[in-house]
Amino acid sequence: MRLRSDQKTVIIQKLQDYYYQEHEKELGIIGAENLYDFFMKNCAPLIYNLAIKDTQGVILQQFESIQEEIEVLKKR
Repeated sequence: MRLRSDQKTVIIQKLQDYYYQEHEKELGIIGAENLYDFFMKNCAPLIYNLAIKDTQGVILQQFESIQEEIEVLKKR
């Protein structure tokens, strides 16, 4: 999973801000990029797959609703 360069920059800055707020220490750009890479490699796929699963559920509900509406429209 790849983000645009500007999106990556924003996330790295947020990681640095968070680290400073929590530990009152600076997190350098290399450390923040390493942390970003770790999350993108290990966490992003899990989050992505959960989002896909949620999307599948919504689509199935909508499909069932459409099927019900079609049944109502059928002439008897």
